[in-house]
Amino acid sequence: MRRFAIIILISFLSVPAVMTAASRVDPPVYELSVSIEPTSGSMTVRGSVEFPLLPSASDFKFNLHETFVITKLTVNGEEAKFSYAPMEGQLPLPASRGVVVELPKGFVGSRIQMNIEYGGTLKVLPEFNASPDLRHSLDDQVNSRMVELAGYSSWYPQFIFGNAINVSLTVSLPQNWTPICSGTEISRSVKGNRMITRWSSPKDMDILILASPEYRKRSLDAAGVHVEIYDTQLPEHFLTKDGAQIASVLKLYSTTLGDANIPGGTVKHVYSPKRKGQGKAGIARPGLIVTSEGLTLDSLARDPKFSLFQGIAHELGHYWWNFGIEQGDWVNEAFAEYFSAIAVQKISSEEEFRAVMSDYRNQVAALPSDAPSVATVPQWGNFVVRYYKGALMLDELRQTMGDEKFFQAAREFYQTHTGRPTSTADFRAFWTAKLGGQSKLLDAWLNSTGGTLPDRGATKTIE
Repeated sequence: MRRFAIIILISFLSVPAVMTAASRVDPPVYELSVSIEPTSGSMTVRGSVEFPLLPSASDFKFNLHETFVITKLTVNGEEAKFSYAPMEGQLPLPASRGVVVELPKGFVGSRIQMNIEYGGTLKVLPEFNASPDLRHSLDDQVNSRMVELAGYSSWYPQFIFGNAINVSLTVSLPQNWTPICSGTEISRSVKGNRMITRWSSPKDMDILILASPEYRKRSLDAAGVHVEIYDTQLPEHFLTKDGAQIASVLKLYSTTLGDANIPGGTVKHVYSPKRKGQGKAGIARPGLIVTSEGLTLDSLARDPKFSLFQGIAHELGHYWWNFGIEQGDWVNEAFAEYFSAIAVQKISSEEEFRAVMSDYRNQVAALPSDAPSVATVPQWGNFVVRYYKGALMLDELRQTMGDEKFFQAAREFYQTHTGRPTSTADFRAFWTAKLGGQSKLLDAWLNSTGGTLPDRGATKTIE
């Protein structure tokens, strides 16, 4: 099996005036109506966002695409003044800027309803991996070939990316275009020469719109889940294998861990017709995986036997492993990566699993001596630490506990923590209890820096 890096660039937007821990329980609510004109590359948006406000705040801030013009903005029914400011966030959004909104005089309350209307054209930038300058690259685009809109462009008012949001979305496109969005499709109708679709996506983390006049659709049902695959030009044999692999991975994860939140019971795998883009397996959202069709075609041209199996298994893993927050985001990536390796072991072969683990060890061994520990790696920090060293740690726990106890504990960890913001401290407490007298091994893995792997024999305290 050919190994490859999954490049994920996600933005965390720090907006202290609006988001609190309570917002994870009472998430922002988006109701948006979007009209897209692919030929001109333009779009208009109107709708509302309801969200919590910190006490004593006099304003709030969100990010929006820098070329969009706001034509109307009200707060709780009153017209509000706004100004532009530098974008906030740990990673750059290459075409975004901040919008600061003043609260109306005499405002009282703890929750805002902002009504907004805006529009414009997206800034045209190179796709990811089309330029060495990833800081100024962007997959999001609207043109006569395709539409791809996600949080990377801040095409919608964006507060903190990655926390739960509830979304109701209406999309208007030319009649001959096929739209695919986050969540569940509620209705579809034709008005004039426009296709109007409505979507609902509770407990989402982003608002994603994909569309093309060339999309083809294939469907199958497996493991209690409906699978839909969209592409424009991939070979039939590859797509048939892709569907079977998705079904087999879903069955394995469901059996091992229990049910996950898959909106409407449908998994949509979309091969977006971009030429480059993020990694090979792409990005995952609830019930939706987006992969670069261009990169997949290039890989198939080099190797007709090319498979996305482990990359897709990683993205499917995020339907289960998605509750680690902030620095603890490594929990999501380590579990998704290790369970993708388990999928290789259980569905493909033991030999390929050993090759995957060997690759992890080689990449960790190549880390610089000052590489952070798993327990301190920043949320968007070292990829190898978060994915591969984290996966190796989980494999060590499995070897120490044995398969039966490890998988029972993993299922309990998922079912106990899903839907709850989970930190490194939460992970440490849970697995320390499961390891008992062997817990020093866990501390060694969590705390070790650089590329040296902990020695089980040196940390073992009981037989």
